[in-house]
Amino acid sequence: MLHEKVYFNDKNSDIIAYNMSRAKKGNDKDIVKMKKIMRKAICEELTTRQRECLTMYYFENKKMKDIAKMLGLSPSTVTRHIKAAKKRLINIAKYY
Repeated sequence: MLHEKVYFNDKNSDIIAYNMSRAKKGNDKDIVKMKKIMRKAICEELTTRQRECLTMYYFENKKMKDIAKMLGLSPSTVTRHIKAAKKRLINIAKYY
């Protein structure tokens, strides 16, 4: 099965950056910085599979079993990819 690369657009990175900066009680400048960091981290630090699963689950509101069918994976594998992606992004955000 062929997979398309998934890229996060500004709208998606806005959501992530806003949520990350809110957790730190940030201001607008912090939000802009976090957007840039998260956009780069999502594109460069996550595996293609993690990026696909994360995008479909959080931004396309698909169910894990539907994602699993579309990607030819088991639902538990999709769950693991999403958890790993979230953990990686949270760890990156902690340094900023």
